[in-house]
Amino acid sequence: MKILLHSNAPWAGSGYGQQCAQYAVLFREAGHDVAISTNWGLQGAGLNWDGIKVYPGDNAWGNKTLPIVAAHHGGGDASVVQVITLLDVHVLKQARLGDLNIASWCPVDHDPCPVRVADYFRRTRAVPIAMSRFGEQALADVGQEPYYVPHGVDTDVFCPHEDRLAAREAMQVPADAFVIGMVARNQGSSPCRKAFPQVFSAFASFRSRHDDAYLYLHTDMYGFEDGINLFAMADAYGIPKGSYSWTHQGNVELGLVEPPELAALYNAFDVLANPSFGEGFGIPIVEAQACGTPVIVTNHTAMPELCGAGWVVGGPRLYDPSQGAFWRMPSEAEILDAMEAAYQTAGALREQARAFALPYDSQLVMADHWQPVLEALEERMDLGREVPPFDLAGARQQKGVPA
Repeated sequence: MKILLHSNAPWAGSGYGQQCAQYAVLFREAGHDVAISTNWGLQGAGLNWDGIKVYPGDNAWGNKTLPIVAAHHGGGDASVVQVITLLDVHVLKQARLGDLNIASWCPVDHDPCPVRVADYFRRTRAVPIAMSRFGEQALADVGQEPYYVPHGVDTDVFCPHEDRLAAREAMQVPADAFVIGMVARNQGSSPCRKAFPQVFSAFASFRSRHDDAYLYLHTDMYGFEDGINLFAMADAYGIPKGSYSWTHQGNVELGLVEPPELAALYNAFDVLANPSFGEGFGIPIVEAQACGTPVIVTNHTAMPELCGAGWVVGGPRLYDPSQGAFWRMPSEAEILDAMEAAYQTAGALREQARAFALPYDSQLVMADHWQPVLEALEERMDLGREVPPFDLAGARQQKGVPA
């Protein structure tokens, strides 16, 4: 089958980019003809990555060029290509997308399923692929019949290290500290979806009880993407200097932290704080547990099902008018209680965390979930949904581009 993955570039450090990288290769190894269409991470010209054709983005999420790219990968006929999107689907608006064979591996990070997500599937007739059991049910509640394929992690890379102190030494973190880590994108402040204010507030109280408490942040500390200046916020909450540190900002900005380095960070943590307002999946939650590190998550969307070793915190619902659905704002008091429980049980849940994460290994996800879904998608194509060949010359003429 000809497959066109439409997502972040496979070398991007984002969750989408890393999933694209893993499954583009695994799809190819399963015998499929794979290409990648980027919505972020490559502009201007295509290139080959690990023997796979990567098409450049159009600065419009693929709305301008996705049908053209599908036709190119299909040798002039988009109808022979199975497009699989991995992005927030509500940004895909071009009517012509409905003529493609599209399956959308789709995050649902609000409750209930956002109106714009449901509308996308109605408009395009795309096949929904949920990445969480929560998302599977949420999509079913709006009349869809989704497949289920969770995100996967390389559990050979994300694994427990015998010498956890070596990572702390490299991070310049005290060897005897109790380390709470965050691995999260600092983007947006109204609200801050990754709950930096709530975690900082809870940590400030926790640090007043335990002078060995330490906060490590793998993120953009300055909030350049409409985020929060975390240095200023730490001062505002009275978090003592010397009780927190962060990944080198140049490495974060340029995406230079490779998976083995990230795995070392998780190994250095005693607990990962990931009490987001909502998650479509939450890859760091599984990566951390694969490394033997328990987690703190919010009782909302996909997060509870991913917490095999750790603590689930509650909080009030928060309406998001842009999605017509609800976040959940984690309770600072409950985060503090979870930090205290993690402190009292430090090291006790490491084997449990690792065992929980193993079924999410990318190879197992490929065999147990993707393989049957790809077979079903191929069968749907063989049954013959009539999709006209894409008229490249006509599309260029409509845009005023010479044929």
